[in-house]
Amino acid sequence: RRRKIPTKKLERPITCRNSDGTIAGKKDITKFVKMDLNINGHNEQLDAVVTPLQSSDLFLGHDWLTNHNPRD
Repeated sequence: RRRKIPTKKLERPITCRNSDGTIAGKKDITKFVKMDLNINGHNEQLDAVVTPLQSSDLFLGHDWLTNHNPRD
């Protein structure tokens, strides 16, 4: 909402879980956005799910980090 990026509805809601397996948040994730990501010259388009985060605008998950292996 804050960035006014148009969202799309997920076919199936996603339950967000913490690393210990407990459910995070009060609601399932139901929306996503198509976005262009540019990090230090690396460009790609990705689908990002929309969920409220306390301290960040974007969270790149373990799968993305494993596939891209970013370095300093």
